[in-house]
Order: sequence, then C-alpha cells, then structure tokens
Amino acid sequence: MEFKDKILPQLLRAIKNRTPIHKQIPNKGKIIFNKIVPYLFIYRVPDSGKDRMLSELTKSELASVIFLPNNDDDQLSLWIPKLATALANEFGTCLLIEVWNAPIDQDTDIAIHLSQKNALVLAEYLKKNIETEAPEISVELKKETKLPRPPRLPLLVNTDDTKSNIVLSLGISVRKTYEDIDGVHLPLLARIFRESLAKGLSRSFFEFVRLYTTAKATEFKMKGQEKLYSEIYDIDRALAKESQKFDFLLLVTPTNSHEAWLQFKKDKYRKAPIFHYRPIPIDPDIVKRNLYNLRIEDIYDPTIAYLFRDKRRELDDMMTMLASRGTSDFKYGSLMVFGNVDEQLYDLAKAVLTAIDSIAQPDRQKPEEEYLDAKAFAQLAEEEISFLQQQSPTFKTSVRVRDDIAGVMVNHGVLNISKQYKISKRRALALIQHEVGTHIITYFNGKEQPFSFFRLGVPGYEQLQEGLAVLAEYLVGGLTNERLRILAGRVIAVQHMLLGHSFVETFDMLHEEYGFSTNTSFTMTMRVYRSGGLTKDTAYLQGFKELIQYIQEGKDLNLLTIGKIREDYLPIVHDLIQRGVLRPPRIKPRYLHEPYTEKLKDLNQFASIFKMINY
Repeated sequence: MEFKDKILPQLLRAIKNRTPIHKQIPNKGKIIFNKIVPYLFIYRVPDSGKDRMLSELTKSELASVIFLPNNDDDQLSLWIPKLATALANEFGTCLLIEVWNAPIDQDTDIAIHLSQKNALVLAEYLKKNIETEAPEISVELKKETKLPRPPRLPLLVNTDDTKSNIVLSLGISVRKTYEDIDGVHLPLLARIFRESLAKGLSRSFFEFVRLYTTAKATEFKMKGQEKLYSEIYDIDRALAKESQKFDFLLLVTPTNSHEAWLQFKKDKYRKAPIFHYRPIPIDPDIVKRNLYNLRIEDIYDPTIAYLFRDKRRELDDMMTMLASRGTSDFKYGSLMVFGNVDEQLYDLAKAVLTAIDSIAQPDRQKPEEEYLDAKAFAQLAEEEISFLQQQSPTFKTSVRVRDDIAGVMVNHGVLNISKQYKISKRRALALIQHEVGTHIITYFNGKEQPFSFFRLGVPGYEQLQEGLAVLAEYLVGGLTNERLRILAGRVIAVQHMLLGHSFVETFDMLHEEYGFSTNTSFTMTMRVYRSGGLTKDTAYLQGFKELIQYIQEGKDLNLLTIGKIREDYLPIVHDLIQRGVLRPPRIKPRYLHEPYTEKLKDLNQFASIFKMINY
C-alpha cells in the first residue's frame, strides 16, 4: 500500500515537470506517459481476458492507462480524475478516451460515444479519419445523455470537470470483427482496425491540441529517439542491408548494349540481339528469408509499421524478378512492382505522338546540333554538384564515366554515364536537372531522414520521381518535342511488349510507324525488353501527367524532394514531419529557384501536356 501511495505523487510531479514516466502497479495495471500530453487513452481489461488488438492499440498511444482484470481495488480508478485535472491545469483542457469491446448487438464495427457538445467536433473528426484510413470499417457516432464508459463499469472522470469542459471524454466501442465465430484472432483484419484507429487517434489528438488547449501542436513534436524504439531502427538497418546487397537497375540492364546495337545493325535489324547481364550477387531465397525474419508485426506505431511492410513487399517482389531474370516470368513480376499500362495513359501517349507528328517541322528534322561527349557532360554535372554544395557542405557525390551501362543512370546517389554517351547542348542542362537536380537531390534529402527507404526509394516511387524529373526539364526550357515523343513512345513500346510482340516487331513499330531513328528505336526497345520485359518506362509520362494535376491543385512542390517517395505517401510524410520524426528537405534544386519558378505559373493555366508542345 505504501508503494502505491508514492506512485500518484510521482506521476503528478512528472506531469508538472513534463517528464516522461512509466509506472507498473502490481496486480492493478500500468500508467505510461511516453510524453506528457493533455491526453489519456484508457483500456480496462475485462474479466473475460485481454483483447489483443485493443491492448496493442493502447500501447501505441503517447499516454495510456491499462487496468488489469479482477481488480476490486478502485484506487487506480480514483487516480484518473486527479491525473486528468493535473493535465488540464498544465494545458487548459484534457482529453480522456476509453476503449472497450462492443456488445454483440452493436450494428457497426466502431461506435464513438459522447455526451458533451464540445466533444462533437472532435468525435466527427475522429470518425472521418478512421473512415478515410479504412473505408471497409463502419463507424457511427452515438450521442448519449450520460458520459461514455464500458457497460457495468464505474465512471473514471470527475463530472464537475466534464460539465465545465475542463475534461473532454470520448468512448470507443469496437466490435470483434477481427475474430472468427470460434474466437480465433484474424491478424490481417486486426491490423486494419488497429492501424486505422491509431492514425485517426493521432490526427484527432493534434486537432484537439489546436482547438481546445492553450498549447501548440508543435510542442508535441516527438524527438526521434524519444518515441521510436531501438527495435524500429534495427529493422530499418536490416531492410537497408538487404536492399544494398544488390543494385536492381544495374542487374536488369545489359552490360553489352553498345555491342548488341552494332550486331543488330549488322543483322539488318532482323534478328533479336543477345544481351548479357551482370552475375546476381545474392540468393533471392535467402534475402526473402531474412526479410520475413524481421518482426515488423511487433511495431506498435502504425505509420512506421506500414512503411516497413510496404518496403519488405517490394523487396520480396524484386527478389522474385531477379530469380526469373531472362524468362517470360520476369515481366509478371515487373507488373507487380512497376505497374501496367492503363487505357488512359496509352491513349495519351498516342495522342502526344500524333500531335507532334502533325507539326510541319518537328524537332527531329532540324539541322545537326552541337553535341557533348560523356566527359563534357560529366563536367557539367560536377559543376551542378558544386552549386548545390553551397546549400549544404555535407552534400557530396561523384560522377562516373563507365563502359558497362547504356546512357545515363543514377544509382545510390552517384551519376553513371556511358563512355559512348552523347547529348546535344540544348538538352544537356535539362538532363542535368533530371539526374542531378532530381534523382541525386532526392537521394541526399532522403539520406537526411531517419529511415533508409527515403533515400533508397519507397515502393512505387519511380512514377513521382520521374514525373518530377521531367518537370525539371520543362522548367529549365529543355523539354523538347523529341523528348516528349520519346516519353510517349516508351509507353507504346511497353504496351506492345505486353501484348506479346517480339523485340524486332516492337523495334519496327517504333521506327516505321512512329518515325523514331533506328538508334533511338533500338534503345527504347532494349529498355522495355531487358531481362524479360520491364514496364518501368511508363512512369515518366504517367508521373508527369499526375504532377501537372498536383501543381494545378496548389500543392507543395518542395515537399516532393524530401526523398524518393510516391504521392500517396504525402499524408504519411506530413504526419511524420508534424511528429518531428522527418526533417524538411535540406537541398532545393536549381529549377525550384528563380527564374525557373516563373514557369510554374504557366502550369496553372495548362489543361494538359499538349500545351507544352512547341508548335
């Protein structure tokens, strides 16, 4: 008894001093403040036993109280009003949310209970966020005359405090839809419930702070080490380790593309080339085993758990692709990782080609231009890197000219240029902004984040990344008609490959039907047919199209450079920045500075890509 008598004063001092505190009360329960916040999340374990989903949800909250069952001593219950009052004294108001299992006659999966009028806005906001996260879960608001609490259990709040709105009280009853009729736990369904509730509660907490307390939401940004436990960083390091055992793009790109082109010409474009590839330095099965040994299911933070599962799934799919490299199965893996060609994109690609080809003197018929070789282009890239280093001395990378790749590619923040590479002076600045200003900058900004996948690339990042890179070309005045034709032609080539046409047939289609040069037609076809069929090249036109719409909606363009992300990750990025886990982008590319940003105003007037064609 004496031990318990000391705990409440310790908790009240911790609240006053804003000091995190964890207290286990033997045979009674535990009180956890990972951070002192004007909020308590409460779960009273029933006599029938702990609900696994509700228990894990409670552990994911910043401040929580778990009551153990068979507790006939109401001392812990008497502490809750005192803790709530102490929090209200610190922050102006305190929010109490209690969760329990719904009775069998509840019609919806989740019911949000309230009696205070002042709590209605918050309850509606919570309902909206849960439905947004998981539309398949049914949610209702229950406005009641009595303060919310589980059936047949005592009230945990001081009614005088609730009448004066010093304490706001909400209840959440959850139907056990995540268990079958025999009471067997269904982990995937339970995860949907837990993560949608956790995300909804997190956003509602910040809304509560903004609307009801004297504090600012920015006061509750979490320092990374404060909430994110070491196990999370261990898993991140393990995922990064598996990712860095191989370089996917290099492994699926031919090493003999130049020699294959010379042989293809010698064969009068009638015989499909034979491509050679680098040896695969890993055993895909062992990588998969390592990936699924990671206990991501133990992470309580739903946002971070989702990020890790998403990355693991992509690495799994990539292992499947590498294991089937050079076979027809490779392209089926590619469809999973990089996606298909939808009808709208295919129609857009054909329309772009038709529009440009209708112009009397398209770019490709202009007189010979001055070209830069690989060495001169590398010098331009190094100058751009020096310019970016003025923003941050820690920004470092290198440029390599090599003979085992085709064209130009960025891998792990390094620019690789083929020895045979040539580019017109008119296009050089645009490509520098594409490769250095986008791919390298997002790698560096991603490297500044606490999780490795922001630099290595979240699953499906290519679409937004390539769309941003093409936008960079446009902003610096280097998006030529011929470049737009190539982006559209790549989509046509991918679709042609997926329909079952051969390498030679796709080459002929590009050259004869659409008028691409033999060299360009070969390169485009090689990119699409490499390793058995790669659909990645649809990302450029699709990403560019979606990015124009993104800009027209007035959204933040700078945020897209925070790392190698995809657009539907932006709510996650906002959430993690708000929580202080992620940092804003450190390096800003040249094309997002004056005078180039003036052209962004034009995009607000553009209905489509067709306005960018040079007539």
